Amino acid sequence: MRIILLMLAAANVQAMTLDDYLHEVAKKNKLLSSYELSVEASNDRREAGDLLLSPLLTASYSVTSDQSLPSTVADQRDTTAAAIGLSKKFSTGTQVSLSANTFKYEYELPAVPGNTGYSKGGVGIAVMQSLWKDFFGAATRLRHVRESDTNRLETLNLDLRRRVANIEFESDFWDYIVASEDKRLKQDNFDRAKKLEKWTANRVSNGISDDTDLLQVKALSARRELELAAVNDDLLARELKIRQNLDLAESAPFPELTANLADTRPYISELAKQKNIIKIDSYLAELEAKVRKTSSEEVTDSLRPDLSVTGQYNTSSYDVDHGTMTDNITKTDRPITYVGVNFSWFFGSDAKSAQLSSAKKEAMAAQLRAEQARVNGVDAWNEYLRKYEVAKENVLTLERIAKLQSDRSKSEQQKFSKGRTITTNVLNAITDSAEAEVSYLRARSGLRKLEAGTLLFKSIAE
Repeated sequence: MRIILLMLAAANVQAMTLDDYLHEVAKKNKLLSSYELSVEASNDRREAGDLLLSPLLTASYSVTSDQSLPSTVADQRDTTAAAIGLSKKFSTGTQVSLSANTFKYEYELPAVPGNTGYSKGGVGIAVMQSLWKDFFGAATRLRHVRESDTNRLETLNLDLRRRVANIEFESDFWDYIVASEDKRLKQDNFDRAKKLEKWTANRVSNGISDDTDLLQVKALSARRELELAAVNDDLLARELKIRQNLDLAESAPFPELTANLADTRPYISELAKQKNIIKIDSYLAELEAKVRKTSSEEVTDSLRPDLSVTGQYNTSSYDVDHGTMTDNITKTDRPITYVGVNFSWFFGSDAKSAQLSSAKKEAMAAQLRAEQARVNGVDAWNEYLRKYEVAKENVLTLERIAKLQSDRSKSEQQKFSKGRTITTNVLNAITDSAEAEVSYLRARSGLRKLEAGTLLFKSIAE
């Protein structure tokens, strides 16, 4: 049985193998490009979570004029205030704030003669540490775990979608190759049928055969012509799919695709060397369970009592002259210190209980799905290997059948030329041979597609 090889001639287009085709699809197909962008967006979201830990700069400036009554200070009180601050929350749950502020008070028509105003200000540092809720950064650590697992879940899900798309792209390639080879076979069958028709017509005219034989052969030719028209239409549909995958315009030259259906793709052999192989969608269930578990822990932490200790130290500067006050703003002779404890707690309620219960039940449900998916995912790989071995045996069997049917067809035609068999036997042999060859061709293509299905599996490190 000959190796089924197709090369569609296009003089001005370089031949494109399957690997070349997939490479071009990866560069030009917008669907695959969208998956790459989505992966980058997921990575950015993971990094964006730490925005809460970024330093925050604040600044303010205000001018106030107050002429309201009653007033024991002055008829008009003008206040100019300026402040600047820098704060940051650390992953330990510690919040540190640095600040500086100034106030300038100016009086018109003061109640006390000579009291035209004064200025005051100071710089300070404040520290707050959580001791219960978000205990020494527990919330931040949980958020990091959840965001990391979510990123893995999202990127692997996108990788699975990319793999599924690649399987479809490769399947389209093999469908085109099969359609092209099928067209060649159908053209050969049609040509043979026409030759047989001409040969039989000569026999009828010579009185060797009767009109019944000729009618049978003509019916075969008509059937072969119909099959050829159908495969031509199918080939055009396959070509359109390839153009869409490669983002080729209708006016662009169609690439010359070449492939050997007898060549085994390396997917299975490469993956079989690795350990802990599981179907990707099953592993996604495990990642989702991890995300749900961490989310449940975050909800539990967020509803804990909030106990924090706060310490603050500020300098204090005062002077009638604003410039002098500013020069002395960092002096520590008259500091302000503060130490305190803050406590808050949600009273028990149906809403609080429901929120906790919902988060825990979601986590438990996801874990149960993950456990079942794990079993199914491992079994799927073994079942996949079994089906592949069966498919390989079927291809070998169909190859033998196709060769036997081809030999039978040739034998019947030789016997017919010697007048040792009837037309019906010849026609049946030719039909059976054509169908057997197409079945073998499709089985070979199906085996290549089955190999591509290996992309749905992945080796998972424990």
